[in-house]
Amino acid sequence: MLGASVGKHSAEITSLKSNGIYHKTPIVLVPGVFHTPSHFEALSDALQAKGYPVERISHPTVGALAPTALVNADAANLRRSLESLINDQQKHVILLCHSYGGVPGSQSVVDLEAKARAKAGQKGGILKVIFLSALVPLEGESVGQLMAGAGIPPGQWLQPDEAFSIFHVNSKATETLYHDLAEDQAAHWVSKLEPMSAHFITAPATDVCWNSDVQKMYIFCKADRVFTRDEQQRMLERVQAHGKDLWEIYELKSGHSPFLSHVEELTEILAKESV
Repeated sequence: MLGASVGKHSAEITSLKSNGIYHKTPIVLVPGVFHTPSHFEALSDALQAKGYPVERISHPTVGALAPTALVNADAANLRRSLESLINDQQKHVILLCHSYGGVPGSQSVVDLEAKARAKAGQKGGILKVIFLSALVPLEGESVGQLMAGAGIPPGQWLQPDEAFSIFHVNSKATETLYHDLAEDQAAHWVSKLEPMSAHFITAPATDVCWNSDVQKMYIFCKADRVFTRDEQQRMLERVQAHGKDLWEIYELKSGHSPFLSHVEELTEILAKESV
């Protein structure tokens, strides 16, 4: 340790253990660009084996309906899923936001913080937000502006269509996203990536949580080829300057996708930081 539409695009809930009972805090997994809930399967299974209920989010901007996705549809979709868990089921939850998942994740916390709800006599709420090699935007900032502000060059592993409405991965995606996986596994997971709406580049972030009274943690991926360790650090320092929190910090010796390549280590961190 170093310190929006509903239905198809609503959260995918993994099956519970045979007894149907969990006593630990649910963990909500928010994926990055092009990724689907299936990419979190190994991590989800590992967490469930330790008794944690898991909810895997499916972004409306990813997949066959990406061309019709609205601006900030991912944040709205995640917010609905959290409101269902917190308002309807009165659950406490922990968010794990990977890569681009930090963008909708950071916009879905305000007014759902567990501490504020407890003071108001309400049950449930967000206990902690964990950012895993994640984009963390300032208020009003798009992904494009965030990357420019943090000195992150455009990715060479993704490209838009001619109309600049949809992004796809290209042949460099395997070596960029999954270089620390076996070749056959890397090829398998690249084949599961889906097209994504260009809104993810241009949509401004609103109601970000840097001043929210909720625990925050950042997990650095030291061998990341999407965002270098220094680039991750610069992103974090930008939002730290706009909030009052002391962040918990971890580091993994992984590439960009430790939920596939370093499942055991990531699971141990999440179990240690969850209740």
